[in-house]
This record gives sequence, C-alpha cells and structure tokens, in this order.
Amino acid sequence: MTRLLRTGGTCALAALTGLTGLALTAPLALAAPLPTGATSVASTTSTTAEAPALLSATFDTGLQGWGPRGAGVSVQQVAGAGREGSGALSVTGRTQNWHGPSLDVTGALTVGDTVQVSAWARLAPGQQPTGLTVTLQSDRNGSSSYANIATGQVTADGWTQLRGSYTLATRLDRAELYVEGPVGVSFLLDDFALTGAVQTPLQDVPALKDVLGSAGFEHVGVAVDQRETVGRASQMVQKHFNAITPENDGKPEVVQPREGTFDFSRLDTLLDFADRTGTKVYGHVFVWHSQTPAWVFQRPDGTPLTNSPADQAILKARMEAHIKGIADHMEKRYPDGNYPIWAWDVVNEVVNDGDNANPHDMRDSRWFQVLGEEFVDQAFRLADQYFPDAKLFINDYNSEMPEKRADYVELVGALLDRGVPIDGVGHQVHVDFARPVQWLDDSLTAFERLSRDKGKPLLQVITELDVSTSTEMLSADVNSSGAPRRATDDDVAAGVENGYYYRDLFAVLRKHSGSIESVTFWGISNARTWLRTWPLPRPWEQPLPFDDDLNATPAYWGIVDPSKLPARPADFLGPRIAQRSSVSATATSPAGARVDYALPVAGDTREGALRPTCSPAPADLFPVGTTTVTCTLKDSAGNSATPTTFDVVVAPGTSRTQPYLEVRDGAVVRANANQTVQLALQFGNRGEGTLVGKSIALTCTPAGGGAPFALELAPGALQQATNRDYPRGQNGNLMLRARPTAPGTHAFTCTLTVRDDAGFQVTSSADVTIDVRR
Repeated sequence: MTRLLRTGGTCALAALTGLTGLALTAPLALAAPLPTGATSVASTTSTTAEAPALLSATFDTGLQGWGPRGAGVSVQQVAGAGREGSGALSVTGRTQNWHGPSLDVTGALTVGDTVQVSAWARLAPGQQPTGLTVTLQSDRNGSSSYANIATGQVTADGWTQLRGSYTLATRLDRAELYVEGPVGVSFLLDDFALTGAVQTPLQDVPALKDVLGSAGFEHVGVAVDQRETVGRASQMVQKHFNAITPENDGKPEVVQPREGTFDFSRLDTLLDFADRTGTKVYGHVFVWHSQTPAWVFQRPDGTPLTNSPADQAILKARMEAHIKGIADHMEKRYPDGNYPIWAWDVVNEVVNDGDNANPHDMRDSRWFQVLGEEFVDQAFRLADQYFPDAKLFINDYNSEMPEKRADYVELVGALLDRGVPIDGVGHQVHVDFARPVQWLDDSLTAFERLSRDKGKPLLQVITELDVSTSTEMLSADVNSSGAPRRATDDDVAAGVENGYYYRDLFAVLRKHSGSIESVTFWGISNARTWLRTWPLPRPWEQPLPFDDDLNATPAYWGIVDPSKLPARPADFLGPRIAQRSSVSATATSPAGARVDYALPVAGDTREGALRPTCSPAPADLFPVGTTTVTCTLKDSAGNSATPTTFDVVVAPGTSRTQPYLEVRDGAVVRANANQTVQLALQFGNRGEGTLVGKSIALTCTPAGGGAPFALELAPGALQQATNRDYPRGQNGNLMLRARPTAPGTHAFTCTLTVRDDAGFQVTSSADVTIDVRR
C-alpha cells in the first residue's frame, strides 16, 4: 500500500505497506465548494462539541500570526477578498508542494487533548480544481513528523471548508500548522479556527476482536501510531482490537536513520501502550525497498553498492546489524524475553507487479540488485536467529491478482525448498470494492495447497486490509500513478455497497480461518486512511469498518451482522479484468502465427467469474511483430469494465527444412578458353518439412568484381528441377554452363532460393571456381 510521508519538508510517497502511515489525523469531513458567503455543509464530528477557539483568524486586519513557509512564498492580507466580503489571506509564489501559509500552534496543543481545525479555502481565479491539505509539523528532539489533518478538492468558483481533528500523543518542542498543495497553485485562506473538542463515549457495538475471535482469528489488529495511544482513539483500539501494527514506527528509516544510530522512541511508545493494555504487536518491517535510508545501499564514500563480493558483504552486514540492533533493544527492554511482538514482516513487497527478467518476477530493488534472490533467504535466517520465538512472514500487496499470485506461490515454494525458516505468508488486501473476492479466495487456497504439497505448515495473515470506494485500486505500490475516481456521487450508496463487499470478503476469510492467523485493518477509521490523500485528494473514501467519528459503518456490519445492512443499491460497479503479461510466440509462416492465448481472468463482485471479449481473438492470425490485444467486458446490469490491454509478440519464424547446394565432382572445374563447359549442382533437403519445387530459383554471381563470361542454367535445367517437391532426404540436380573467353581462374557464388511448405523462404549457397586454360 502507499502512504504519504513527510521528510525534511518534502512530501515523499512511502511504499504501499508504509503508505498507510499517511498521518491523516483524526476525524475529517469535507464540504463541497460553496458560493461566496454560503455556509459550509461539512458535518461536524460528534466527537466534538461547541468550544471556545484556542486560535482563530478572520484576516480582516493583518496576517494575525500567519506567515510564509518556504523561500519565495508570498502571504498577504487582502481586504474584501474573504467569504463575506471581509479580509482573506492570499498565498502565491509556491514552488514546492509543502510551500504555503503557516502558523505556530505550539501553545494551543496539550498532550492527550483533541483539537478541531477548520479553515476555508478558495483557488485564485482561472486555476483548475485541485487538492489542498492542512498539515501539522511537530518537532521533538531535533526530529520532525507530519500529520495531514484535513484534505479536500478546492476550486476557484467558491469556498471549500477543510475540517479535521488532531490529538497530541506525546510532548513536543514545537508545532506548526500549514496549508499545502501542488506546486504553483495560488489560493485564498479565510476564517481559520482551532478549537478544543469534547470526546463522547464510544458506540456500544460488539467488539471486532470478539466477533472475529469466535470465528477462529487469533489476532485482530489495526495499524496505529502514537495518536492511537491516547484519548478516545486509544479506547477504540482497546475495545475492538487485540493487536497493533506500527504504521511507520518500526520501519528502517525511523529505527536507524543513520548507520549505527538507532532511534526507538516512537516504537517504544507503541510498546508501552501494548504493555499497558495487554495488546500484541505485529512487527513491521525488517527489509523493504522503500522507507529505507539511502546509506544502506551506499559504500562509505557515498557511491552505490554493486553486486561485487565486497559490496555484498557490506549489505549483508548492514542487514544483520539492523535486525540484531532491534533484537538487542528488545532484550534490554524485556530482560525476561516477554516482549509483546508476536510476529514480524521480515521482507515486504519483493514480487513485481508484472513480468521481468528476475526469478519469480522479483522486484528489481536495490536489495535484489546487490544480493539477488538470496537477500530474502538471508533476512529470514537472521530474523530466525535473533527472534527465534516470533512468527516470521513474507508480505506483499496484490497477492490476489492471478499472475502475481503465481509468482508469489513460486517464490515461497522456492524458499521452502531451500529450508528457509519462513512461518507464513502475508496478504495486504488493499483492494477496491469491484475487485472480485473470488481472487483472494483462490490465493488463500493456493497457499494452503502449497503447504500440503511441501509438507510444511504455512500460516496466512491479512496484514493491511482496506477496501477503496474509488473506481479501481490498481496497485498499492508507491510508484503507482493514475487518478482514482469516485465510483458514484452517492456516498451513502457507496458505503452500503462496501458493506456488502465486506460481507462477502469475510465469508471468504472465515472459510480459510484454519490457516489465517490474524486480520489487521490498515487504519482505525476512515479519517485515518491513506486513501483519502493518495495519490490525490479523494475525500469520498470510506474503506474501513469505522467512520470519521469512530462509529460503525456498513463495512462493520458486513463483518459483524450482515442482516443489519440496508438494502443493497442498484449495481453501479463494473466488472474487473485482471491485468495480464504479454504473450510470446514464434511465426509458423511469413504471415505470422495463430496464437491461442488464454483469456485474462475476469469477474464481477455480484456475478462471479465472467468471460471478457478480446480483439484480436484467441487463435487469430498474428503478424510478426507486436500486436496489442484489447479486452472488454460488461455485466448483466450494463456496467463496463475498464478495458485491459496486453501485447502478443510474434518473433520471426525459421524453416524446419535444411536446404543444401554443392558442386558435383568438386568445386574446381577445368575448362578451355572459347569452349563451352558444363557442370552440375546438386541440391536437396536434410531437414524436416518440404522444399516446394516450383519456387526454386538459382543465381550465380562472379566474385571479385566480375568475370569476362557468365555462368548460367543450362536450357531446361530449371524446368526439370521444379517439376517436383523435395521432402527430407530428396535431392535434385541443376545443370550449369559457361563459355570462357580468356584463360585464368574465375570464382562464382551460386545461391539456391526456395520456399518451404510453410511459406518461409530459405537459401543455400555453393562456391564454384572455373580454371580456364588456353
């Protein structure tokens, strides 16, 4: 999965597994743009009550404490530009995403207290709608962290309210609130308020850990950071979950930002919470291509590591030092060995989304480039050495996609064959509500089958579950691109439909409860989902069982009691066609080849497996070269799938025949000047297939720039040779003649050209030397 993280003032996309650390704090609600002077319709979270403002700004007079963030940014008070004709804050000159207006809010935040943030924004005239985000930077002991509090789509046509909440979990040195967005966007800001919030009791509904525990899932977890260790969010974790996963606080760049310098302050906060509440911890993560400091893959002089033995030794030593460093900290912190971490993601996202040249289509990460496939083995052996009592997992996203599933199963099978101490397989399950649940069912079944075939018990874990309510979630990779769209303008219908998806999803998970050890939701509520901001603002997302105010959503009831779901809306979701890799073939004739490719896997959340229509169709004739196949599909409700394309690549073919041409009675022919000389060339087929006689042609070309005479076919010779075909072992003769005009040695190259029975043109050559005497 992918998460937005902030590093040194720039916004960086962490990879999917980390993406959820996107630091979306607390409840968020977003209103549609309104006409000037209109009132926001953004809902107020019920966790808050009316409270006096701790900080506010109407911008009627001056900047009121706000200033520019970033070199070149201009922040000015503009009279008459506000929502009701009053003042507003104008922001221009932004050349970085994180540039914008900022306000020091240090004195307004208290550990354990929740605050509500509200601001109104409007783009400068002529600018296209785009997302703006209210973000909080908190500094402590020289380190900064970032939380996206509110985000939304803002236009130049009216004012949009951005609203969200934030709970301070730990002491900090300084807190700065700012508004950011895409480079170059200019906007107005008005009517800012930061108020206290009153927390209301949690909703009285059955605890997920009890409901799912009775179904056989030992660990029911949630991804958290320090914000979930205090206040109402902490109560929520304790009520519904018996395990937590650190969103970001166990990742390499957080734990060891500089070589040999470990920082466990953030992870220890979560361990303290686990100790205090009796909660288990799923460790995340030892080895990953993303959110790993650059120094890990560099020599001491800063140049990149290669796959030389010396550089491999450096990287292996760093891998061990990192895992050992964490183990040493645990041993020091828990001398009795009774620490709460029950499992670790040892390696994360090591399988590529499509075909490549690596074994098992492994991701071409820096780990792979330096160490090859062995880095996975090495990581597990080290994890087993230093954490012998923990369960050790491999983890990846899109494991339900048919082609990636095959690669994933193949890789894990290879690890088992090599005796690697792997305990189980993680499925992130970052999906959307149009991705058929049957695909996950098939993946869980595939690993159960692998476990039986290898005679090795394999646990399975659902590590990062959320269900996007956008049109399509192609990938949870940090490098994914595209612009997810809302599947329907009716957010209520989208939420209900997601409830039915969760119903079907958990029916599948319950079916496999015998092999599934844990289920972890990626975020405590919709307000804390990375999907709201990645890869662009999408405030409509409602992918989790609890809403912005920690109340049960239809997704919750789909898990706990589907009978309480509202009536299912009319089908508005298109079916899904799985991506597939290119198909390769070799031409069987000059026209190409008939390629009977397998259709991509396709299905619908309501109708199950479906058959797409692809053009060109299977078994059509494909010419030499690359042909793009386009596959389409509609369900019975008339909803269309996003078309899927893949390439069929046909390489030039070769003939099965082996024609030969040779001079009978030797390659040197003696002749006399001014007298006609004849010689015979024998030809035939030493291979399979048949040479087509009627296509035979022969040319003889003088070598060395020419000859004073020609070497030609004798009259009738070609006709006789073309009267029949030449299968394997058959041969024929071609008579040649010449009339030399002067003594000397003259060389010719004679070339036979003929088609075979598949239509391929083939050739064979023979050198002829005529020694002319007087």
